[in-house]
Amino acid sequence: MKRPPPNRLADLQAVMAKAVMRPLTRDDAMQRTWTDGSPTAEVAAQFIKPNDRLDSFDRLEIYNQQYWWRLLGNFAEDFRGLRAVLGERRFDKLAVAYLDHCGSMSWSLRNLGDRLEEFLREHPKLTAPHSSIALDMVRVEWARVLAFDSDSRSPLAREEVRDIPTELLRFGLQRHLILLKLGYPVDELLGKLKRQSEMETGIASNAVAGAHSRPRRRLTARASNAPIYLAVHRQRFSVYYKRLDPEAYHLLCALRDGTPLENACALAFANSTESSQVMAEKTRSWFNDWMGFGWLTRPA
Repeated sequence: MKRPPPNRLADLQAVMAKAVMRPLTRDDAMQRTWTDGSPTAEVAAQFIKPNDRLDSFDRLEIYNQQYWWRLLGNFAEDFRGLRAVLGERRFDKLAVAYLDHCGSMSWSLRNLGDRLEEFLREHPKLTAPHSSIALDMVRVEWARVLAFDSDSRSPLAREEVRDIPTELLRFGLQRHLILLKLGYPVDELLGKLKRQSEMETGIASNAVAGAHSRPRRRLTARASNAPIYLAVHRQRFSVYYKRLDPEAYHLLCALRDGTPLENACALAFANSTESSQVMAEKTRSWFNDWMGFGWLTRPA
């Protein structure tokens, strides 16, 4: 029985989207069989005309390939660290599974990885036996995306808070400041990856054309003995990673949640055995740095 062609614009849009978003085959070609078992060429012929060079299948395949090549390229660029942790083959398999399951739901490719952490938690077999470090890597790399292009508010000036009692004083944090608690030294791995890439770029520029490059080794690290507290933030259009003392991390989290400064300090140092003088000196030093970074803003 011949398949009826789509006769409404909505039907045409739906079948086109379905065809374009179907995963490619292993050799980067469009799948020859449609979802119901019929030839894809028959489906294509219903709404795409051939020309003097390409038949309907070939013309549709161009859109299918370009869709996937663009998404996969962008995904690999955003999650270079995850690719280095898993290796290229496993990363490519994960990328196709994620994009097929979640797809691109935004006009901006910036949001392509916004559901990756959740997806990996639901599908741990895709990253096993490296699931823990892979999750930490994804959290840091997605934080980098957020830190790079989240909006910025006017930093708080010192004179604005000088005369406010600590029990009433509240702070906001910049949206491009992301606070993370990690089990692995992902920031060090990303620094190592950056140095490797820079070295390979220099080698490639002097290499003889046609020479084969060595396969890149996976990045790996042991779990840290203690939690790693990391701030991912933006300074002058660049993203930086800054490790925090545990108390500094908890203090910033409390301030972010709207806790007054006095209570936030009490929460941050609740388990500390240091003297009140040492705690005060640390807090003063942290705030001096944070205001210099422009992290602190008026509360929302």
